[in-house]
Amino acid sequence: MEVVVDSEAVALIPDAPDGLQLSDLGDAGWTVNANTVDRAGALTVNVSKRFGSADALGGVLAEIAGEDVIFEGFTLVKQYNFDVFGLDPARTDYALSGTVDPTFDVEQLGGVFPGGLAPLGRSAESIEDDFEGGFEDALGLTVTVRMPETLQMPEMLGGANGEVVDETVIWTMSYGDPAVNVEANSSAESILVRVWTMVALSAAALLVLLLVSYLVGFLLAKWRTPKGRRRRDVRRRQHRAATRAQEATRPRRRMLRLLVLDVHGVLVRPTNPLEGALLPLVMAEQPDVDPERVRELHRLLVLGRVSPSEFWSELDLSPVAQRMETRYLSSFRLNQGLHPFLKRMNNSGLPVAVIGNQPRAWGDRLRAMAALEDSVASWMVSGDVGSILPEPALFEATRRTMSVDLFDCFYLSSIPGNLDVAEELGMATGLFLTGNDAIPDTDHTVVLGFEDLLKTRGT
Repeated sequence: MEVVVDSEAVALIPDAPDGLQLSDLGDAGWTVNANTVDRAGALTVNVSKRFGSADALGGVLAEIAGEDVIFEGFTLVKQYNFDVFGLDPARTDYALSGTVDPTFDVEQLGGVFPGGLAPLGRSAESIEDDFEGGFEDALGLTVTVRMPETLQMPEMLGGANGEVVDETVIWTMSYGDPAVNVEANSSAESILVRVWTMVALSAAALLVLLLVSYLVGFLLAKWRTPKGRRRRDVRRRQHRAATRAQEATRPRRRMLRLLVLDVHGVLVRPTNPLEGALLPLVMAEQPDVDPERVRELHRLLVLGRVSPSEFWSELDLSPVAQRMETRYLSSFRLNQGLHPFLKRMNNSGLPVAVIGNQPRAWGDRLRAMAALEDSVASWMVSGDVGSILPEPALFEATRRTMSVDLFDCFYLSSIPGNLDVAEELGMATGLFLTGNDAIPDTDHTVVLGFEDLLKTRGT
């Protein structure tokens, strides 16, 4: 809104032109754009107010002069038209309509103020007396309607005296003129919305196509892939392998499930049967025999490469082989407390396995002579596996026979070399000594006879 007052009217304003109080306009949401006096003394005040919706236009016009004073029944309609599917561009229609009545009661202008303040501080009659032609010559009104500048090819329809200039319609009136019906219509088309819509629809179609092709490819690959080689099966195997690896590296609690005893040194003495019993016996019967020859034949015997009969034959002792073998096996002495210990193990449910460097025939005879058939669950000898202690084969063969983990086995031996190998395999180890044996410097647990073993473990 712009108010222009000539110098004569300015002279009638009670306050100086530069003293006009316009702060209340700012409180009401109006913006004062200009408040100036030109060289001739004319005053120009220009204010504006934005509104957020088309429905608010009537309220803004009512703030200018009052409800239905000058501006009557103004409405503004803004309508969007756009079809998602199609080729037509987006269109926005604007429609403005209302009535401008330049003939009004001048004193109504003061009615908008508290107490009915009269215009220019004077009554309408006193003001009109100052003008020969009355208010018709003194008051003028110009209404300008400008549709959005971004519209293309706007269609403007004006009322009486309306002048169309570009996208603006101007009505010029004087006080007392007939009421003017104001109408302005406009349509704007935008192809950019259609372009973006096509881009969005194309992108959506492409996405659907990619998803469908991926799904079809996935189903075909799954259908063609043999069972067990599918990704899910591979992931499951990898997960199980990772779980097993994690379990393998996790410290586990040792559970005693098998007791493994060495034949020579733990069950019977001497610990070295070749040097302590067999070689002296053979030398006594055949003094001319080479001791190294006896040792080599004994190694082949315990490896299972020659039979006991072939062993005696190679030493020219076949005629006395049975007697020599009986004397040799009878020379073994059971360690004290062996049978009570094995009985306690049997009562507690802990199985006992025996390993040793022997041919199978001598092992069976010794087991029978020592009455150990019922108290020993497994008797594994080197002649059966083709490997002698301290090689790991006897331990592995016993593990498979008894179906246990070596980590859960306790191995007793009087030979430190055997214990070292067993410990590397994960077994718990104990160095078995009798009361007459000197205690060496060792990292293995020292067991002083079967009674010490029972007492230490509370079995």
